[in-house]
Amino acid sequence: MRIISLTFILFLSSLSVVSQEWDTLRFMTYNLLYYGEVTNFCTTSNNDINEKDTYFKSIAKYVKPDLLLVNEMGASIVYADRIIEKVLNTDGVNRYKRAPIQNNSFSDLVNGVFYDKSKLSLLKQDKLTQATNGSSIVRAIDICTFYYKDPYLGPTSDTTFLYLIGMHLKAGSSASDVSARDIATLSVMDYLVDHYPPGYYITAGDMNVGGSSEQAFQNFLANSNGDYAMRDPLITGSWSSSSSFAYAHTQSTHTESGCHSGGGLDDRFDIVLLSQQIMDDTGSVRFVEGSYKTVGNDGNHYNQSILQGTNNSVPSAVLGALYEMSDHLPVRLDLRFKRLEQDSDTIPTSIVRPAQNDWNIGMVNHHLQISGLGVEDRVVVADLTGRMHYAAKSNGGDLVVINGFESGVYIVTVSNETMRKTEKVFIP
Repeated sequence: MRIISLTFILFLSSLSVVSQEWDTLRFMTYNLLYYGEVTNFCTTSNNDINEKDTYFKSIAKYVKPDLLLVNEMGASIVYADRIIEKVLNTDGVNRYKRAPIQNNSFSDLVNGVFYDKSKLSLLKQDKLTQATNGSSIVRAIDICTFYYKDPYLGPTSDTTFLYLIGMHLKAGSSASDVSARDIATLSVMDYLVDHYPPGYYITAGDMNVGGSSEQAFQNFLANSNGDYAMRDPLITGSWSSSSSFAYAHTQSTHTESGCHSGGGLDDRFDIVLLSQQIMDDTGSVRFVEGSYKTVGNDGNHYNQSILQGTNNSVPSAVLGALYEMSDHLPVRLDLRFKRLEQDSDTIPTSIVRPAQNDWNIGMVNHHLQISGLGVEDRVVVADLTGRMHYAAKSNGGDLVVINGFESGVYIVTVSNETMRKTEKVFIP
């Protein structure tokens, strides 16, 4: 039960009517084709990382994702940091952060998760490396919990959580390959049911399935626990090597093989699924109809290179970058987030005006840390009921709060006589 003081209720009653507005968040998933990983067929000559940075930057600047999942990134933080420094936070942009890199004990390739820190905050990250039958999953599956950073989020506001399930499932069409995908996705759904609430889920990545009837895909769509069921915003059917689904294919950008796979566009491997709660179009997170796009696919290049003939789906420079960067095309879609927009004329300036100093609130080594504090700045930590767990005045510099908090979401408020900043954080 939420506890709200009488003083706060009276304060709310003095405000003008709250209006609902929407913010848009763009999600993109992209297989980077051995980014940073050298093999006997993808070498520094035909898959040079310096050139890939230039191509990827061109694509990212065009799409402008707020939340980005990548597959086939080398299993080192060096490559994740490189994407931040050379691709995303460039040309004056400084809005992207990354999630920690997660891996199993044997894969040379991992997923990478990058996000706009002004819109999202990463609360929690899990990984799934073992199936329910005890077998190893070919690559670690990332499960990230974000919350939307509404500019007017306060201690009594409802937090909107967004969950991202990022995966790169086993490739191939043999019986063992199909079985491995089945076991992996069944394990994902079992894990969600056991450890997570129903909610707003994005399930995405290189799934390597040939159609919606494959059991690995049905584990998402027809899950026995309907509260966790996923939906395909685009199509159902057997899309592999079918001209009827040419507009949805994501591989291959090339007809000739080398580092890149060949054969032209004829497979839909890269897919984004959304939970029923998003697709219902009634909650705080909603799918923007018509926003699901395979970037660089105009629907007219079945079994062809994306450069063959005319392709006006993206600018020519971006099309060339897509061709050179990977044998996959990225997929993107938009989500709408409901947010509270309050009339600033009726709210005290000290609450509306953002802090001008460089306070930074976050988690470091499982402890809450507030940096950039001035002398006499005040720090208060409260839970979602409004109960205070910590309060202190600063002597300046950085403050590490190591009190024995129970795991959960807390409200951290930093203030002084003229400014105030409030953020929600997850303390594991």
